Amino acid sequence: MERESSYPHYTTVLNLEGVEFPMTLNQIKKFEHANDISINVYSISENCIIPLRLSEQKKARHINLLYVEEDNVGHFACIQNLSRLVSKQLSKKDHKKYICDRCLHYFESEEKLQAHTVDCGKLNDCAIRLPSDKDKWLSFNNYARKERLPFIVYADLECVLRKVPEHALYYQHHE
Repeated sequence: MERESSYPHYTTVLNLEGVEFPMTLNQIKKFEHANDISINVYSISENCIIPLRLSEQKKARHINLLYVEEDNVGHFACIQNLSRLVSKQLSKKDHKKYICDRCLHYFESEEKLQAHTVDCGKLNDCAIRLPSDKDKWLSFNNYARKERLPFIVYADLECVLRKVPEHALYYQHHE
């Protein structure tokens, strides 16, 4: 790691014109256009990482940020490795995962991720969240709020009987 004094000051590298501080989610798009950079912002909701804001196009300079809010004060933190941050919530397997930073799907190889990235950018800006194992069943429990029906019809359509001629050997014909 190099000394702090060897890094250029951020004002010489970034264009901050038109950006007000403290930075808000609404100003990120303006900051992206002024600096030729793409920024994705994620948040924590119910112990899961979810995308808050996704950049329209991933550029050569790309940053993933974690937005944490406490007592109505928000802070941005840089995510160095998105795979390490979200891999445990996606799978219990310990092998390396390649994470799509748009939809948070994971792949076991870089090639599969690259093939997915082409289509994922064209689709939509949402992450698919499936129910957890404990919430995978949907059931109705509030029987007091049921609506009463005026009538009920029970019908077994497999046993509709058609009339047969009187002189036939059989007395019923099932349809």
